[in-house]
Amino acid sequence: MCLAEVERCFNKGLLQKRGPSIDLARKSIRQADIFLKDAGKLIDSDMTRMSVLALYNAFFHAARALLFKDGIKERSHFCVARYVESEYVLNNRLDKRFVLFLDSLRDMRHNTQYSLDFVEVDEDLNIIYNTCLEFIGEMKKLIE
Repeated sequence: MCLAEVERCFNKGLLQKRGPSIDLARKSIRQADIFLKDAGKLIDSDMTRMSVLALYNAFFHAARALLFKDGIKERSHFCVARYVESEYVLNNRLDKRFVLFLDSLRDMRHNTQYSLDFVEVDEDLNIIYNTCLEFIGEMKKLIE
């Protein structure tokens, strides 16, 4: 299923092959670190909804670093997760739980950002923060 989804992403132009760039991968990791630092401050300030946005951005930029390293340009957040799953999880280079967190957090971010109703966040943001910290560490190893 995942491989077929990645193929559809390429066929629709949502993922495009470009030249690999370790420099862009490192910049994306720096962005992830910045968003994670901001997320920590927001969590400490009890700014739950803004914490979700910052945590998602940290996860997204960390995942995106792999695409830059591999020479892939993204135009879809969903396709980023599918690419990471197909190239890294299915090849036993990354634990599947990270992609599950990325997908779950993407949905939380979408609901938080676009809902016209108040969105209650029931998840433990400290667990998500620590998972994101671990994920960024794994991404740093994979891009070098």
